[in-house]
Amino acid sequence: MPKNSFNRLTRRQVETSKPGRVADGGGLVLQTSKSVTRSWLFVYRWGDKRPEIGLGPYPAVGLAAAREKAIQARAWLNETPKRDPRTEWGLLAQQVANEGLSTFGAFALNYVASIEGDFRNLKHRQQWRNTLKTYAAPIWTLPLDTITTEHVMACLSPIWATKPETARRVRGRIERVLDAATVRKLRTGDNPARWGGHLKMVLPNKRPKAQHFPAMDYAALPAFIKRLEAVEGVGALCLRFAILTGSRSGEVRNATWDEVDMTNALWTLPENRTKTEIEHRVPLSDAAMAILVQMNEARSSAFIFPGQKPGRPLSDMTLTAILRRWKLPYTQHGFRSSFRDWAGDETEFDRESIELCISHKVTSSTEAAYRRKDALQKRRVIMQSWAEYLS
Repeated sequence: MPKNSFNRLTRRQVETSKPGRVADGGGLVLQTSKSVTRSWLFVYRWGDKRPEIGLGPYPAVGLAAAREKAIQARAWLNETPKRDPRTEWGLLAQQVANEGLSTFGAFALNYVASIEGDFRNLKHRQQWRNTLKTYAAPIWTLPLDTITTEHVMACLSPIWATKPETARRVRGRIERVLDAATVRKLRTGDNPARWGGHLKMVLPNKRPKAQHFPAMDYAALPAFIKRLEAVEGVGALCLRFAILTGSRSGEVRNATWDEVDMTNALWTLPENRTKTEIEHRVPLSDAAMAILVQMNEARSSAFIFPGQKPGRPLSDMTLTAILRRWKLPYTQHGFRSSFRDWAGDETEFDRESIELCISHKVTSSTEAAYRRKDALQKRRVIMQSWAEYLS
């Protein structure tokens, strides 16, 4: 083999190369573009193909470094059996990436970012991150392949009795993170956060009694609405609108004008803004429409109920502040229960239509398969009756 088969280029030749390709030998090629940017390629034969692998731009990857990479590639090709440099570099890149994620905390944050599409909104993503950072602190800096049942117990035991619902969610999230780490080959063996046949044997399984949002008796609501009508400000109007429509706080606060059909007295929430992830049409009573007319006269934002900061919706604390100021032990969400109790106790409306009014998902898969309509006209009568009761 001629002496000049390898290392043909000098540094000056690299720095003054013209557009095109020039070989350094042994598969290493310098490529110069028309804009005179330079980069390294490794060209080799694999079966009946001539693959090309980018080794990086010059001068970030210098002549000596490019040659070292070419030497490594040739070494893989000279092994028996041959190893494809493209595959081997991919494995090395994955190994480097995995090494950067070798601790529970680093991998957990990366994992949450990778499944963000599974979350309904920013709040849920943040809950995952916050709960893991707070309650998985005992394992946060531990290498993934060293985490044991005792480590997981150190996370769960302090909150299992005092914060049972949070503890169960944390356990499930730790289990899911560790399962993902196993798939990525960052750990092996059984999942120490597994419940069935494992932690179930050592942690009490008594579920906490369901905690419901405090709700005002519907008999007291007309007086409350009358008191609320005397309060000036966007917050009071927003709270009244939420009560009149039986809607959730976030749905109302983030409502935009393009969701409302003023002509047909209809508010349509797209599926990405509902808890059920199903489009929800809300028939608007005369009282609800009156609030929209009032807000429209002073419209200053895409949001129907704008916050103090430009381009931002009303804060959830604005609604809560009204109830706290009057020292009432209720939540805005609880008014949905007030509506449900009124409709069930005081009216003859059918249960299904009432549930649809508050955007409750049909639980039966069979019923969901056959029930395609949303009883809009029936619900319009219900919501108008509710508004008349409140007034």
